[in-house]
Amino acid sequence: MKLHGALASAALLVAAPGLAAEQNVWSTTFETSEFETPGPFPFGILAVSYGGSSIQSAVGFPGMGTKMLRNDTSGTTTLQVFGLGAHTHLRLKFDIAFIDSWDSVNGTVAPDILFVDFAGQSYQWTVNNASGTVFDVGPGTVISTGTNLGYNSVWPDTVVRYEFLFPHTALNFSLAIRFGGAGFQGGLDESWGIDNFALSAIFPSGGVIPEPATWAMLIAGFGLVGGMARRRRLARA
Repeated sequence: MKLHGALASAALLVAAPGLAAEQNVWSTTFETSEFETPGPFPFGILAVSYGGSSIQSAVGFPGMGTKMLRNDTSGTTTLQVFGLGAHTHLRLKFDIAFIDSWDSVNGTVAPDILFVDFAGQSYQWTVNNASGTVFDVGPGTVISTGTNLGYNSVWPDTVVRYEFLFPHTALNFSLAIRFGGAGFQGGLDESWGIDNFALSAIFPSGGVIPEPATWAMLIAGFGLVGGMARRRRLARA
């Protein structure tokens, strides 16, 4: 029994360093402000560069409550965090509303493209609410499309949910979103909105995950100890 307990304790001591913890850095539904829930993960400054966006009614957009951050101009909206504590990964979540007469990349007045940049990656997404044949929202999950949800009553709207988990160790983080393309009309014709923004940091709860070779040596060691214990029991018998 004592040997079993010692092995279990050793296994716990080895496994514990491999565990990771996750904490909120910044999350908001824009119901009360852009900075609803900061932390507890350490950071220096949270900042928003609006680029023509403002908190507006989310009308009937599913999952978006009563308000969202909407941009109906060609400006760039940027959400930034400065002075992050030590971490290994970030998890980013947000919902995007493609509002009114998006014409895809080959529609009547096209292209209409949403440009999204973060962590050194650039994405280009589009939908065909009004015309065109290309519907490309990347890795997002479509919550609603083909139905008018609000604002201009003529055109349908699209809501897409995104989640990204990616390696990140830098002190700062920036998410930049802008609407562009030669067919962009803006205003009540075409716009976008963001809601349910959430950024969390993942960090080791202690130490470093053992390398595969280390695991192999530990397992072999456990086997050797177990074999010795069995031989001792046989000798006593």
